[in-house]
Amino acid sequence: MTPSRATSMLTAVFLLSAMPSHAQPSRPSIETARPNPWAGGGAGATRDLEDQWAKFQDAAARGSDDENRGVSIRGVLRFALEATAVGWDSARVEEALAFGRSMQDLDPKSRTFGNFKWVSNADKVYDWNAVEFATQILGLLHKCHADKLTPRARRLVEEMMRSAIPALANHKVKIDYTNIWIKKAWCLIAIGECLGRPDLAADGYQRLDDWTRHVAENGITEFGAVTYYGTDLDTLGMIEKYAARAEGRAQALAAIRYLWTDAAANWWAPGDRLGGANSRSYNFLWGHGYFEAHTWAAGWLRQKPELERPGWLPGERDHLVAFLQAGDTPPRPEWFPPETFALPRTVVQRCGPLPEDIAVNWIGRRVSLGSAGRERGGDDRMLAANLGDSPDIPQLSLFMDGRGDPFGTKKTKNAAGQAKALHLVPFTATVQRGPEVLQMLSLEPLAAGSRHKPGELSCFQTHLAFPASAEVWLGDQPAKPGSPRHPAAVPAGAPVYIKIGDAVVAMRILYSDTTAKQTPAPVYYIRDSSKAVANRITIVHDDKEPRGRATVAVWLRATEGLDAEGFAAFRRQFASARAAAACDGARFHGEAAGLAGLLRIEADVAAKKRLVLEGGEPRPALLSINGREVGKSLFDALE
Repeated sequence: MTPSRATSMLTAVFLLSAMPSHAQPSRPSIETARPNPWAGGGAGATRDLEDQWAKFQDAAARGSDDENRGVSIRGVLRFALEATAVGWDSARVEEALAFGRSMQDLDPKSRTFGNFKWVSNADKVYDWNAVEFATQILGLLHKCHADKLTPRARRLVEEMMRSAIPALANHKVKIDYTNIWIKKAWCLIAIGECLGRPDLAADGYQRLDDWTRHVAENGITEFGAVTYYGTDLDTLGMIEKYAARAEGRAQALAAIRYLWTDAAANWWAPGDRLGGANSRSYNFLWGHGYFEAHTWAAGWLRQKPELERPGWLPGERDHLVAFLQAGDTPPRPEWFPPETFALPRTVVQRCGPLPEDIAVNWIGRRVSLGSAGRERGGDDRMLAANLGDSPDIPQLSLFMDGRGDPFGTKKTKNAAGQAKALHLVPFTATVQRGPEVLQMLSLEPLAAGSRHKPGELSCFQTHLAFPASAEVWLGDQPAKPGSPRHPAAVPAGAPVYIKIGDAVVAMRILYSDTTAKQTPAPVYYIRDSSKAVANRITIVHDDKEPRGRATVAVWLRATEGLDAEGFAAFRRQFASARAAAACDGARFHGEAAGLAGLLRIEADVAAKKRLVLEGGEPRPALLSINGREVGKSLFDALE
């Protein structure tokens, strides 16, 4: 780094630290990682462990009679890891490990032999991923702290790892299940190297090799995952630090570099978050997730995050950092080409093997707009945007809903006791070019073979959720929201403009229908409560349990730098631009005269076939920024 650049960087860091919370950095502070971000140990660790132990004893004593008081297997093993790392009370470590052993299925005739109950009060193994989450920690405990374990504790760890081997073999994981695939690779490497089983270690290294080749060709399939990028980096960091084979460590480091390059390119610096559409999000409004454990350590966040507590027992744990330190591999400034922080910039990445497996994110100074082409699950967000200049401003997102949950805040528990808010999963077709998106969503929620059963859904709606602080215009008039009981109708065909400062996200609803197919779906502007941080535009396909298929098509455009006259001109141009969509039975056709040319989609919605996707960004070799490929070379060197 030249002296002048070093001086400018120091000045930038000083200015960033002096900024009020609403000020807008144009890029994350990426020059140096935060010094000692997860300082732990000492008296604080002792207090935290005492608190955890009390909660563990309380929950364990209640056993299976209280459905709300089970102990998670990750919490039990995480406690044992953290206590061992700081040399705290070996007798209690033994007791915790023995309890973890009691949560393992030890019936050789069982389909889940060797796996673990996710929580201690479960009557059986429901989540087959438990074996990867548990043995990830067991492998780390043995690799790094075997010399601190008592003979009994070490025997318990090794017994659990040996019993887990058939469970790992029986758990069939697809390579596009990113976080579990690489976690399984680490588990096999660690167990094989700790227990003297070179065949298992070789299997783990082969899985790592297969995955890095898959990513080099197809990108990260769990892309932009604000929770799972964190767990990915944990696992890859463990491989890079503790795996015995140099080639495995090199592959892990290449993947770590790619993940950080992807994250930096898609980073929404004003909001201290990943921008753009994403797979596997559990926080629709803010884009928070466990990835913040790593972005905080890297120095990308202005405030220390309130991290979710994956695997923890209830209680304090801020001074227990062995797991965080083991997986921490912060980015290096030389990893990022200059295009990474250009404004505006268009980021395009592969996120699977199909032509529609592409994510595009356009990022300006005060607005960003991102989309993706293929849905996979109810925690994906196939369209997301950001406005403003503060982490206190929530994101915009568009999705279909059948539970009356427009902001993804109503969580329900699955069989394993995990609470998640999941939306509907429509067939999606998308084209994006720069700052504008044409997107179609279509779904028959209760069709044969659907993931939903009659009686599970209470409505069928499409929501555009956006910051309550935004100014909203419907056509050429500023608008005020209605309430859920008395919603404000959006006039048919009226463009919607969502504005904060000089930045705008505009939307035209080109097509929407009801399940009855008799009239266009009604559209409302709603504020759910006076304290709500987000409002919504809601398209009502059915006001009760869905009675058939519904389809919606929207065209969005983002822009910034507008004064009053510029905003008026923008509205006139966007409202008058040629755009139309129709759905005749199974066949959908939509197009819009975009800034850089025609955007067009044709699809068979019943057969879930995308027939024409025209006018979008070119599919990159792997990851491109403003047209320059920046991802492929990170893996080419491994060959």
